[in-house]
Amino acid sequence: MELAQDRRGEFKEMKYITENRASIIYELPLAEMVGDFFDQLKSRSKGYASMEYTFIGYKESELIKLDIQINGEPVEPLSTIVHRDKAYFVGRALTQKLKELIPRQMFKVPIQVRCAHLKYY
Repeated sequence: MELAQDRRGEFKEMKYITENRASIIYELPLAEMVGDFFDQLKSRSKGYASMEYTFIGYKESELIKLDIQINGEPVEPLSTIVHRDKAYFVGRALTQKLKELIPRQMFKVPIQVRCAHLKYY
């Protein structure tokens, strides 16, 4: 349940199939399930949980486009769209990873993340 709620899930219902088995229904954005949701579900349940999903449609959400700039120049292939709640953490993780990957220079090379507020349906 915690995994689904961390991924912007909305609890719908819980049914007990047997004494030891339950069916928990959540509505989650597909973008949150695409990554490692299934792996995390199996890991947290020690392999006992399973997942089934159906597409229910599009919903409005507050999304932000993160643009990466290296040395003041935008790098379009590194741009990504994330939910507003996760923008800071995703931006910070991207800049830290780039800091490790870009070789040291004789001068400072600024790595920046810029945000643009978007509304997608």
